[in-house]
Amino acid sequence: MLLLAFNIAVFFAKLVFAKNQADNPTTSPTTPAHILVGFPKHISVANKVQGFPFSIDEEVTGIPSWMTVSYPNLLYAVDESSNALTLFELNLVSDEITAKSSKEGSSGVVHLQFNTDNTRLVGCAYGNGTIDIWNTTNGNLGLIKTIPSPGQPGPDKERQASPHPHQANLDPTGRFFVINDLGTDSIVVLDSNDDTFQIVNIIHISPQGCGPRHGVFYPQGAFRATHYILVCEISNKVLVYTVSYRENSLDLTQIQSTSTFGPELPPANSSSAAAGAIVLAADNRHLYVSNRQTGNSTDSVSHFEISHFNSTFLSLRFVGSASTYGISPPNQAGGFGLVALERRLDGTLEAENPISVLGGPDFTPQFVQQIT
Repeated sequence: MLLLAFNIAVFFAKLVFAKNQADNPTTSPTTPAHILVGFPKHISVANKVQGFPFSIDEEVTGIPSWMTVSYPNLLYAVDESSNALTLFELNLVSDEITAKSSKEGSSGVVHLQFNTDNTRLVGCAYGNGTIDIWNTTNGNLGLIKTIPSPGQPGPDKERQASPHPHQANLDPTGRFFVINDLGTDSIVVLDSNDDTFQIVNIIHISPQGCGPRHGVFYPQGAFRATHYILVCEISNKVLVYTVSYRENSLDLTQIQSTSTFGPELPPANSSSAAAGAIVLAADNRHLYVSNRQTGNSTDSVSHFEISHFNSTFLSLRFVGSASTYGISPPNQAGGFGLVALERRLDGTLEAENPISVLGGPDFTPQFVQQIT
């Protein structure tokens, strides 16, 4: 059974499955699993036990809308409302978070991604239209360079008026970062070889107006990826690409496009609907996509089954939808801030009742990740 954490405030905007770590953050052998939560002016940690009680609730500056952990005990957090990146020390035995240092980079960073050995950190600045490269060797925090995200704005005058890099994904070889740019309908490929972080390829998405948000390499656990699966926030499509490696780059070729919605729960308002996160299960057989701002009484998470026969053929099949027990933006008359649902052995989600509800109706988390 796997834990799914749903961020009702922005509706799955940053859902992440925990990966098993050989060297977890500072814990004792009996320490339960931990869920990291960020919401305005707070960083919290909930324990994965009955009721999901919070063991840490630290007041911080700004909006920690994305965080990442460098094991065993370092936590990096952006402030989406400013240009600050802050390094914290995280102790899950004494239940403490302590600020160590803070540096200025690009404004409006919404995603962070380490390289393989956690010595470099890539930040995507949606607000500023840039990509930051940080030196994080031995717990340091130093800005190496800032790269403007290239490309022409997409056709949506409101959402795509300028570049908006939204997520950086490290490919399984550990060499290439692919940057999904919502504003330019493109995927930017960075080569980190020899610490150059040069743009070596730009994949243009067709048709325009997609608004690429988050993606995942497929399969997990392989030395090289065979496919890349991308969710589009504006068009509410899931796109499947084959991955081809070149000597100094990688290329993507689209082979499938399908709706993030199933026939039983279409959006009541297709103009406002905005797909959010995409998650590949560890078994490489199931994929989950969040549907936000749908206009329905509740937003949803869509479940797809993956058929994969060789390096070129991969197909997604819609299985079903599960309620998220709320809407985005949060329902002022009620609704939950954060819920946990059960994932059955067949990959489907238990949609009847949440395992647990964290926080009250006014609890508005913007980041959720299981870290141990």
